[in-house]
Amino acid sequence: MKRVLVMLGLIGLALGTTAFAANEGPGCGLGSQLFKGQSGLVPMSLAATTNATSWNQTFGMTSGTSGCKTDSVILNEKEQEAFVATTLSVLNQEMAQGQGQHITALASLLGCPATVHGDFARMSQDSYGTVFAQSDVQASVVLASLKDEMGRRPALASSCSRIS
Repeated sequence: MKRVLVMLGLIGLALGTTAFAANEGPGCGLGSQLFKGQSGLVPMSLAATTNATSWNQTFGMTSGTSGCKTDSVILNEKEQEAFVATTLSVLNQEMAQGQGQHITALASLLGCPATVHGDFARMSQDSYGTVFAQSDVQASVVLASLKDEMGRRPALASSCSRIS
């Protein structure tokens, strides 16, 4: 049994050394929940190992479970930009039409409640010429333009929580 614990600890060190930055342990995830309140190398190594082997930490970071927070500005920005980059051609079409499931999904990623998704779709159509001013526009430029336009609309600026 001791051998198993030692091996798990060593694996945890190998897989989770970056998780120990600033003495905060393995962050969030199933491992941090199982070993909550414990300190020291062995519990933190086991927590990091659990997170690494169960692949639940990534899910927790995007879903807000297992002690993870979804309100990270950097995480939100990267998630939004990845979505826009992946769906850019479809967003181009849907924004021109002022409707579509990708526009609705983007509104959700920008923290807009369902009650203002229609306002977001109308704003995206109204600002289509500004947002897609160039034919080869980059996803980061589209996202920044949309956020600027949202900031000019009081209903969206006050309702959407992930535009800054």
